[in-house]
Amino acid sequence: MITLATIAQEVGGELAGDPDFAVDSLNGMCAATSRSLTFYTGGSRQENPTTEAGAIILKSEHVELFPTNRIIVEDPYLAYAWASRLFVKDEDRNQGISPQAVVSRTATIADDASIGPFSVIGDQAVIQYGVKIGSGVCVGDAVLIRPRTVIEDRVVITGSATIGRDCVISSGAVIGSSGFGYARNGRHWQRIEQLGGVEIGDHVDVGANTTIDRGSLENTVIEDGVKLDNQIQIAHNVRIGKNTAIAGCVGIAGSARIGANCQIGGRAAILGHLEIADNVDILANTLVSKNIADPGEYASMIPAQPAQIWRKNLAALRRLGRLKRNPSTSDHNGRP
Repeated sequence: MITLATIAQEVGGELAGDPDFAVDSLNGMCAATSRSLTFYTGGSRQENPTTEAGAIILKSEHVELFPTNRIIVEDPYLAYAWASRLFVKDEDRNQGISPQAVVSRTATIADDASIGPFSVIGDQAVIQYGVKIGSGVCVGDAVLIRPRTVIEDRVVITGSATIGRDCVISSGAVIGSSGFGYARNGRHWQRIEQLGGVEIGDHVDVGANTTIDRGSLENTVIEDGVKLDNQIQIAHNVRIGKNTAIAGCVGIAGSARIGANCQIGGRAAILGHLEIADNVDILANTLVSKNIADPGEYASMIPAQPAQIWRKNLAALRRLGRLKRNPSTSDHNGRP
């Protein structure tokens, strides 16, 4: 149970209600109960939104909509993010080094670090204070993991990688895997050994089953504050600037350079050796095949539409080339 006074202090809000009122959960408006905390951003489609929550985080302009305990803030969604930290259950099941873990004698492990069962820590690896490593994790030789970072179950970190402070690496992620590098040798491919590493800054989140390849010669670099969703592929020598957020299933080819404070939507694809400026928003399903030099929003997708309409549009697209070569083939209304 958490009192509203504690929550208001955490989110920096103004409390209108009982400071000693205690909530036991954080829920959406529809699922909330009389002992829940919820939040309202003003984006509801209902003219008269309702909730059974015992307390709500909202803007001052929406106070009259909810006759209950209220915490008034400028940005309810951001306040919700801060409040969510109070409801995390800290699992202490892996305190210390599990007797089922395999730790190299040459590894350096902080006294308060946690290493779960069946995890393997390689030679010369350094695990600093407050690090939590789950079960079945593989930390390769000479890997450095800085303070308070959380490595969830079944993560693989190799290739002389460096992981910054206060990061979260989710289950199944692979960091430092060999990049996709080959040289043509007649009818065959000659493998290029990937000799670089991976540098991950502070406060970086890496989603489940995301892969970050090590560099071929220079390092692959993920700068401070970057947020990576699940199932992202980041190839060798890529650099991603500070505070950029990338949604699931994005593919970034080798040696691409992505600026700071960018947002990249799901399933976008970025070709290799391209440069993307700071403060660029790339919408979902966009193919980036050229450099982007200016901030702004970019897209190259066709939204879903009825199949019959799509077939007609496709037929028209196919005729555009012929029309360009011979404009006289169009009728008096300009139709081809």
